[in-house]
Amino acid sequence: MTTINCLDQQRTQNSENQSGSDVLEPLSLHVREKDQTQDCLQIWRTLEAQLDAVPLMCSAVWTSTWIEHFGDLLPYSFVVASRNNAPCGICLLTQGVEQFDGPLPVNTLHLGTAGEPATDSVCVEYNSLLIPPADQPAFMQALLELLADNPTWDSLYFDGFASAELEEWNLSLPDTSVRKIESRYFDLKLIREEEREVISGFGYSTRKNLRKNMKTYGNLTTEWAESIEQAESIFADLVSLHQTRWEKEGEPGSYASQRFTNFHKALIRKLIPTGQMGLFRVKIENEVIGCVQVLIDRNRVLCYQGGSAEYCGKLSPGVITDYLCIEECFQRGFDAYDFLAGNSHHKQKMSTHHSYLTWAQIQRPRWKFTALNALRKIKQTMNLIRKADQE
Repeated sequence: MTTINCLDQQRTQNSENQSGSDVLEPLSLHVREKDQTQDCLQIWRTLEAQLDAVPLMCSAVWTSTWIEHFGDLLPYSFVVASRNNAPCGICLLTQGVEQFDGPLPVNTLHLGTAGEPATDSVCVEYNSLLIPPADQPAFMQALLELLADNPTWDSLYFDGFASAELEEWNLSLPDTSVRKIESRYFDLKLIREEEREVISGFGYSTRKNLRKNMKTYGNLTTEWAESIEQAESIFADLVSLHQTRWEKEGEPGSYASQRFTNFHKALIRKLIPTGQMGLFRVKIENEVIGCVQVLIDRNRVLCYQGGSAEYCGKLSPGVITDYLCIEECFQRGFDAYDFLAGNSHHKQKMSTHHSYLTWAQIQRPRWKFTALNALRKIKQTMNLIRKADQE
């Protein structure tokens, strides 16, 4: 798949303001190629400084670090939006590598830091566009018009966007191309406002098990990384615990990917000093029972990755580690502890509320998609027939 080459192309999107009497200056979109990375990252930093509450995974530090570690693997470009010849928005556009729809390889485009091979993926969540919310629908409409002139892609992906944000763009997305997934979180702000203890936010059985586990473990010690050196030490323990667990289950584990591991080592050096990442460790005497890596996004804690010792009887080191990390985050004044996408039993019992994240795609008409959808319908029909015969 060749890199999009449309530096000279522009698309404008007119929109009236709420009164209907005036017309805003149109947005003009330009695609800037890889060789303009440094200029585009400077635009990114300038715009970020002008906007409030920029999501971490849409920030300049996250994006530039991703480019450092994945830019040689994935072709990428920047889409810059301007008004009155001044930049007012920007996003990263990547070309997927080793992307599949079922068994079929597909040529994909992705908004944001996505499109990596599955074994290397950073799994971007709370993805976003660096442009004022009021301009986002116009930006997306203009972007779709711009990309329509490029014939090489099969699917355009929107990875890990907040569902409410994506819905405000009013894109024409068939239901079959949208995956809306719960992102469960523990509401620290609510517990704080109600002057309650953290443990009161869990269900009865979870509270009972937590108290029993805490009593059985006895003298546990916790630490939150206050320096890069301490963070790197905790990260090393996390990687060891994580890999040991998954390798015993016959899986490679996230840190089997050197790109993924190096990406996070670089983030530690950049985000620990700014308070945008936390590394947390729980020990009993000199034995590490669990570690958690969190990202700090708009005063919300994103539970990005963790590692814990093996279960010992009814003792659950993973549950204890998450509980103590939630307690730590409560004391540090954060608003929520977010377990990110997925609805496992563990996330359900350790959370109080949920929001939604969306993964969606726009597919071009392709014979491969038509054939694949036909095969899926046949499979669904056969499953229904088999189920009816069993009854």
